[in-house]
Amino acid sequence: MHPRYEEWLDFAFDHEVAEPAWYWDIDYPMFEAGEEDYAMLIENTFSHAGRDLARFSDAQVNQGVNFLVSIPCSNYLFALKDTTVPLEIRLRAIRSIFTLYRDCFQSRCTETLSHLGQRPRSDLNYVCYMFWDISSLGCFERTDAPDALADCVFEVLADTLSLDHLACKEAAIHGYGEFWCEYPERVKKAIDEFLLTDIPSTDLRIYAECARSGNIQ
Repeated sequence: MHPRYEEWLDFAFDHEVAEPAWYWDIDYPMFEAGEEDYAMLIENTFSHAGRDLARFSDAQVNQGVNFLVSIPCSNYLFALKDTTVPLEIRLRAIRSIFTLYRDCFQSRCTETLSHLGQRPRSDLNYVCYMFWDISSLGCFERTDAPDALADCVFEVLADTLSLDHLACKEAAIHGYGEFWCEYPERVKKAIDEFLLTDIPSTDLRIYAECARSGNIQ
């Protein structure tokens, strides 16, 4: 565990939920560390999300994860593509995204479909659904290991799609749709395999068919 992990958790999650969010304040306190530290702290956070984020409300976790991954909010997730950070650390951090879904989102999110505008009971459904849309984990062409990084992301998406939770499956399909522009054949193959399975929702099947050609929202 990173020695500043607890400090990091408080920095990212221990805030009142309000509009505008705390991180839009021009004077909000910064967390100063190196890119390798950020990658390790993100991995620690997502790997232990089921346990260590339990003390925060769904709204706080939604706000904190959104802050960490969303491009307009912060640059921390860029560490997972930074070539100065050892590749294995970056890959572990990407793999931990699945753990975030399995141990946190799966147990705390409502089984509703966000792309249909269904109203969830949990504030966490927003970032569960939008994770791959708002994150900086897109094209890996300019990185030092594009194939390894892309393979890792597609493993995470496949594992997330296998979870027995409607919102998590929808999020994975949304993720595939976001990666369609860069990896259309990989997305089509993954979606085609999913379409052969027993899908728990007709609406989810239709959404997957749309994602197969990148036609998602």
